[in-house]
Amino acid sequence: MFTLIAAMDENRLIGTGRGGLPWSGITRDKQHFRDYTAGKSLLIGRRTFEEMRGWFRREDRPIVMTRNPDYDPGGHCRVAGDLDDVLALAADSDGEEIVVCGGAELYRLTLPFADRLVLTLLHADFPAREGGVFFPEWENEDFVELRREDFAADNQASPSMTFLYLARRAGSEHADC
Repeated sequence: MFTLIAAMDENRLIGTGRGGLPWSGITRDKQHFRDYTAGKSLLIGRRTFEEMRGWFRREDRPIVMTRNPDYDPGGHCRVAGDLDDVLALAADSDGEEIVVCGGAELYRLTLPFADRLVLTLLHADFPAREGGVFFPEWENEDFVELRREDFAADNQASPSMTFLYLARRAGSEHADC
């Protein structure tokens, strides 16, 4: 099972394009990410993996996707060269949830296979600047809302937000993937 997890602003902005997030200090979202991904296999692109090194715990099991066959992420990480490698790892996982953590290209590649979306919708419009990175568009009719949690702004650095949990609707284009 593939779940895509991401935080985005109202325009689907997820990254600066220069490395890092367009926002900082949003601890509620970071804790939500850590709680949801705890102990699961995490599929993550190499650049995003390198940007997020401090986010991972010992029990996390990252799969780093990279085109570099010599890449060594260290530790207990696994490496996948392409989506076929990832699908083979998923087939060997006995139905274990694989959580896709970004970046944008990896989200684009795996969205057609996603069983679930776990999204933090930040109710703000952050400046995209040149090179802004965006979460891919998805068809709302392909997914059904399972749950939503709304939060008021904590302070000026933390806008109001919604944790949105979506599941692929049975019968949608890729529901059998």
